[in-house]
Amino acid sequence: MFLTECFAPRAIILALTYLVANASGQNVVQRPLQAHAISNFSVGFSLQSFYGAAAVIFEHADGTLETHTRVYEPGYFYHQVMTKLSLKSSQHVAPPYDNDGEYWADVPRKTARLALKTVGLPASYEVGVLAAVVHHLRSQLESDFGISISEAVFTSSHLIALYQDDLEDVAENLGIRYVVPRLQFKPILWETAASYAGHGFGMCKHWQDQDRCLKEITNLPDNVVLAVHYSHNALTVSLAEIQTAFDTWEPEYRHVENFTLGSDAIPGYSSSDEYWSDVESTLLQIMDRFPGFAKPKIVMITGDMVHGYFMEFLKNTLSDYLGELPHILSSDATVVAAMGAAEIMRRTSAD
Repeated sequence: MFLTECFAPRAIILALTYLVANASGQNVVQRPLQAHAISNFSVGFSLQSFYGAAAVIFEHADGTLETHTRVYEPGYFYHQVMTKLSLKSSQHVAPPYDNDGEYWADVPRKTARLALKTVGLPASYEVGVLAAVVHHLRSQLESDFGISISEAVFTSSHLIALYQDDLEDVAENLGIRYVVPRLQFKPILWETAASYAGHGFGMCKHWQDQDRCLKEITNLPDNVVLAVHYSHNALTVSLAEIQTAFDTWEPEYRHVENFTLGSDAIPGYSSSDEYWSDVESTLLQIMDRFPGFAKPKIVMITGDMVHGYFMEFLKNTLSDYLGELPHILSSDATVVAAMGAAEIMRRTSAD
């Protein structure tokens, strides 16, 4: 792990423990973990714009669930990598390929990554930085709860130049099995879908009964969700259509990634009014560009700076623009994506 950790420095550890309701609607009971109870657990890792988060769900013999979360702010190198991965200039050919030409064009890149992995190095600099964050979170959970994590569901901010092989290589570098969620057909479980699941939406209640689950899924509402992520270094917005967390539809033209509008950017503006004007334009950008799209029924908020004036500004902006304020989901904004990934892992690991 030394080689991996060299890519990102240690920073302040923010350890938060939440008493939450799990995605199936059962109550989470907080109690001391017993040795016999820790064998049945599920883990989700979330790579966000400014920080990484992890969640572990322990399932007790009586069916009650206990959820714990951890947050880690890794610092400069991680922030630089996430910014780079948000840029169109960082895009490259990667699987899944649209044709044989793309496959052959990607051979040199894949060969170089394989050579690095063969000698025990991360597949790329970016993979090394991301892996260091997951390694820290994994070590924290294992130390705190006396568990050994060998598999997990991963989720991430929806970045245009982050690919499935990046996350798969992060998992491989750490010796963790990269679990593809059940019913998931997209390459990556993005933050919007994971957060929706973390709030208890987009999944069937009777998931252990396949026929009953499929029937429930067909009756789930098809919601238009405005997903807003606001952190120290980024503002991202997605206008997604969601019936289930596993088929969330948010193509590139329906989401915006702006790593110049995080809260840390405010001092660089000549006036706060100018900053908030740019924030307003970004919040409304997709709806302004495509006025024919259905308007959001739900606003889902994530990130580590979604409090105070930002929330007031967001509500006023959307209320003025839409004529009314949609239902807002903002609880556990820092860790809800990791919680959703852990709940999806719990359901997947039971298959």
